Amino acid sequence: MNVVIYMHSIFIYKLKGTVMKKHCVFISLIVVCIVMFIITTWCPIYIVEGESMDPTLVNNDVVCIKKTKSIKQGDLIAFQYNNKLLVRRVIGLSGDKINIDSSGYVFVNEKRLDENYIQNRKDNPLRDEVFPYTVPEGQIFVLGDNRHHAIDSRMRDLGCIDNDKIIGRVVMKIYPITRFSVY
Repeated sequence: MNVVIYMHSIFIYKLKGTVMKKHCVFISLIVVCIVMFIITTWCPIYIVEGESMDPTLVNNDVVCIKKTKSIKQGDLIAFQYNNKLLVRRVIGLSGDKINIDSSGYVFVNEKRLDENYIQNRKDNPLRDEVFPYTVPEGQIFVLGDNRHHAIDSRMRDLGCIDNDKIIGRVVMKIYPITRFSVY
């Protein structure tokens, strides 16, 4: 009789453990779904393609983007161009006068920018925009950090970015974890 009661209590204990495990898995799945909804709605994650933003962002870096229209000079922004997502640095806002000298230094409203993120100021041979240049109303002038390889506002094909094409501002680089950064 004691053996039967003992076996019955072990069975009940294992049954409760299984139910508890299923309950924990279910709650964990709900939490993951809520977190994914929040991330995709307000702070989407994207993979950087190409070398236009080297060394700040390199190919296959994973970044988190905050959906906002509040953009300032120096921000890294993500925007749509030809069905691709591009990330570039904001250099000038509407009405700003942009100039790039023969040495590759950038001036905004006649003030030279301190661009400590630039490793090579060599210009892109595809540049066809004439400087000085005034940024049109409702647009933003952007440049890639890797100026020699970047397709950016120096090329008339891309030009300045309409405010409505901006997805948001890059707020952090989350992968690879060894290069984690908050912007």
